[in-house]
Amino acid sequence: MKHLSASTVFQDRTFPLACLRLERHANTELHDHDFHELVIILGGRGTHVTESTNYPIQAGDVFLIRGDMAHGYAGTHHMTLANILFDPRRLRLPTAGLTDVPGYHALFQVEPRLRQSDQFRHRLHLPPGELTDAAEMVAALKNELDRQAPGFRFSAITHLMSLIGFLARRYFQTPSIDTRPLRKISEILSFIEAHYQDPIRMRQLTRLAGMSESTLTRAFHKVMGCSPIDHVIRVRIGRAADQLRRPGMRITESALENGFTDSNYFARQFRKVMGVSPREYRILQTGQNSPSR
Repeated sequence: MKHLSASTVFQDRTFPLACLRLERHANTELHDHDFHELVIILGGRGTHVTESTNYPIQAGDVFLIRGDMAHGYAGTHHMTLANILFDPRRLRLPTAGLTDVPGYHALFQVEPRLRQSDQFRHRLHLPPGELTDAAEMVAALKNELDRQAPGFRFSAITHLMSLIGFLARRYFQTPSIDTRPLRKISEILSFIEAHYQDPIRMRQLTRLAGMSESTLTRAFHKVMGCSPIDHVIRVRIGRAADQLRRPGMRITESALENGFTDSNYFARQFRKVMGVSPREYRILQTGQNSPSR
């Protein structure tokens, strides 16, 4: 299997973002890569091939290929697609304002992880008018990256975020077959992102999902690899880690701002998630050893 590495795909390693428009896309063998790929089928049709199964695709289909997913294409017929390639860990997209949109979680987290079990039935599909809108956003992004005029990084990120926001909003607004399971998990993720600073109880989440605790726990673990409450802790720790990269942020203050009322419990959970204590993390990120409280 061919492996594509970020170092060979992105010309600027400090800005891992590329946009390709591929006309009459040919069949390709299975390959994987260490970056994400957002695919928009602009025209034609074909078959999306994975290690376990194949899925028919057509103009209007939108889906994310995560870095650990091997894939390829077969049976292509006049297929034109847009590929937006990016490394989410290094690009640091400003997604905080999108995390309360269920469609964002559906597109980037839930559907890719459920793809094999639900046979690609819940992919985003844009009708012709909205596909045209998306194609124009892709063209604007590609133009910025190709021209590389002063300020192109800022403008490219702006165009990319506009496209992601558009797709996230459209996810549950386009007609499709029953999307309730995917929607419910996406809504839970959005609720957690919006309320992570507040006390969150399992009964709140089961009421929101309309599921029993055992059913929600199984469904959530299938997508995220952990329980809903463990995910709450991960989100809180992630926000705290962002804060601790700022010089002057006190550890206790960060704990309280992110939903922890016990600083010792915060420290234990931080080490569990990040592998180091809050103090050690701050030193690694900023070189700052104080203030400690």
